[in-house]
Amino acid sequence: MTKPQTSRAMANVGRRLRALRLEARPRPTQAAVGKAIGKSQDMVSLFEKGGQLPTDVQLRKILDLYEVDQATRLDLMAEIREARESEAVWWAEYVAHLPRSLVRLIELEDSASEIRIATGSLIPWPFQTLDYMKGVDEFASHEVGAERLAVQHEVRVRRQEIVTRTDRPAAVDVLFSEAAIRPQVGGPEVMRHQLARIIEMAAMPNVRLRVLPFSAGAAAATQLFLNIMDFANPKDPGVAAIDTGTGVVFAEDPKEVRARRRMFDYLVRNALGPGDSVDLIGAAIKEL
Repeated sequence: MTKPQTSRAMANVGRRLRALRLEARPRPTQAAVGKAIGKSQDMVSLFEKGGQLPTDVQLRKILDLYEVDQATRLDLMAEIREARESEAVWWAEYVAHLPRSLVRLIELEDSASEIRIATGSLIPWPFQTLDYMKGVDEFASHEVGAERLAVQHEVRVRRQEIVTRTDRPAAVDVLFSEAAIRPQVGGPEVMRHQLARIIEMAAMPNVRLRVLPFSAGAAAATQLFLNIMDFANPKDPGVAAIDTGTGVVFAEDPKEVRARRRMFDYLVRNALGPGDSVDLIGAAIKEL
């Protein structure tokens, strides 16, 4: 399985190839490019969508057609070399047991440099303890089955390493409602440990935590399950993922991603700061 950084690099290469074609004068069609390299228009479209990388020979012919300068050629070739790298990923063993949309979300999270997370009335996934997961999914066990649910919990725990790992941890900016810390999911003791876990992780240098208090009104009542992922390449517009309850929907169009960023920023403006958020969680622990 190709590592997730490679998938994002392929998408970036595709965007660059499309931009170079559109900038060329006269502008060639995808069909004309396909003819020049002895392939179909569909193959050129696949290159530009980041679904496949051109071979060295194909790339040379494409860049010759576009009359691309040497500096751009060398830069693009270096990016393609990066995209060709591959390695095993930890979630490969779980793919058969997970929805494809969740696998893709994990791939994106793993390669992200920064993740913004809004989860409404649920504790965000990077902070969840196993006992809290079991409490939240108690009803789901009747529908999904205990064995499959156990696999999903194992994946969720390993997924948290995206934030806690020492090598290339993602920076996370997390928002959730006060409604997430008040229910006694799994009982008082489970919730006490869960809230303590949040406070512990909030002290990590790559974690920013904000709580939307009940006094924030409609913002605190928002049931939004949103991940916005940004990547190291500054030209990458990022990806937004929205959990609908029945699956994950991805927004990759830059305009759609910006709209999700505005939604997140609206919540930030109504949330407590990190210090006050930790104080609120600490007060909730004392009330248990």
